[in-house]
Amino acid sequence: MARGKPADTRHLRMRGNVWFVQKRLSPTLAQHLGKKMLQQSTQTGDLDDACRIRDRLLVELSELEASLTGELCQAKRRGLFLAARERFTEADQELRSNDPDGPYLLEVIEAEKLSEIEQDALRYMGTTETPETYRLTLKAALEDWLHSPLIERKHSTRLKNSHAVQLFLDNLGTEDAALVTMTRKQVREFTTDQLSIGKTKQTVANYLSGLSALWRHAEYTMEEPLPTGNPFKGHSLNPKATVKSYDQFTRDDVEAIFKATEGDDGIFYLLPRLGFYTGARLEELCSLKTTDIIQQQGVWCLSVREGKGKNSNATRDVPLHSAIKPLVLEQLKQAQTAGSEYLFPEAGATNRTDGKKGPKFSQWFSRLTGKTIPKEGRKIGFHSFRTTAITIMLGAGFQEQLVVWVTGHERGLTTASKVYHRGPDFKARLKAVEAIKAEALLKPDS
Repeated sequence: MARGKPADTRHLRMRGNVWFVQKRLSPTLAQHLGKKMLQQSTQTGDLDDACRIRDRLLVELSELEASLTGELCQAKRRGLFLAARERFTEADQELRSNDPDGPYLLEVIEAEKLSEIEQDALRYMGTTETPETYRLTLKAALEDWLHSPLIERKHSTRLKNSHAVQLFLDNLGTEDAALVTMTRKQVREFTTDQLSIGKTKQTVANYLSGLSALWRHAEYTMEEPLPTGNPFKGHSLNPKATVKSYDQFTRDDVEAIFKATEGDDGIFYLLPRLGFYTGARLEELCSLKTTDIIQQQGVWCLSVREGKGKNSNATRDVPLHSAIKPLVLEQLKQAQTAGSEYLFPEAGATNRTDGKKGPKFSQWFSRLTGKTIPKEGRKIGFHSFRTTAITIMLGAGFQEQLVVWVTGHERGLTTASKVYHRGPDFKARLKAVEAIKAEALLKPDS
């Protein structure tokens, strides 16, 4: 046995050279098993192996007691039913193969001593039929999907799919529903109702995508017999055809935003200027840590995390424009003095379940632009800074392959070169960044 923390020997007793599990049973289990004390050999003298066997046995006892008291979740009840049905079927076949003229299992088993689930399984022994009580429900599929060890799922995806399930069940007017009972008509009605209350096609499409993933999980991972055809697939929402790209800001827009934030401090002053002079996304800027202000080849940069990937392409280093470099370095000094992990302590203090730092400041920026610049049918937001920065750099004659190293991936820009080499030197990147200035933008009436 490896050195370290001593093994937990609860409910284990050594007899001779073999470990035994010994546990006093609850009244419910005692009545069901016909004994007050469980004593079972682990058939091993190795303490680590005995602990694993003990733990598995305790889990089985817990699940058995939960099934006897009706406290198991639907997915567990289904699993116990299927396992018991298979066990009884195999026992009956073995009984008949040993003595073809002998009794059937139903004739010799003491059914009254079985749990409710086992009694149901006994009635369906030898068939592939599953009573509706044990058919997989949408919530049970979600529960198994959430805890599946096969795929690491993002927290935001877990929340979105859980929300989609609740919305769909609310639309059906039920707490839960068996997957086998769900129809395309119900899904169409759900889709129509969501659109009618103002949800966008993209949002509804995301709901259906999550629900479809749960159906596939139930069918292929949990092996639930389901009708041919996933009812959540094939609905012609075509959301991307309705998605409008963000418009770029005009020179008047940028000047108005800068003027409106002249008297602000910290993140409220720097955020719009960083957006304009880097083209970075709002969430990327709000997530900056003090360790993300670095020097590359003598050029001060923001080391921007583009996602949660583990490879070197998960970050990009954006040179600091001369207009904001002293402001960022001063902000860095203040954050370090305050002992903050984040460049902007206000963002670092944001504590959301999805880990995002930007939503609060996105709302602030939306209110700011609503008061300071006319929309006039345009789609504008913080992302408009990104569109603007890219437009200016491309308009100044810089190549796409260089621009993507400053702004990261953007639809329509080439990214192949980014994957296969370390990119242009930082003085070349800085030169592209320095081209970003309000004077490069046209006036609205130009």
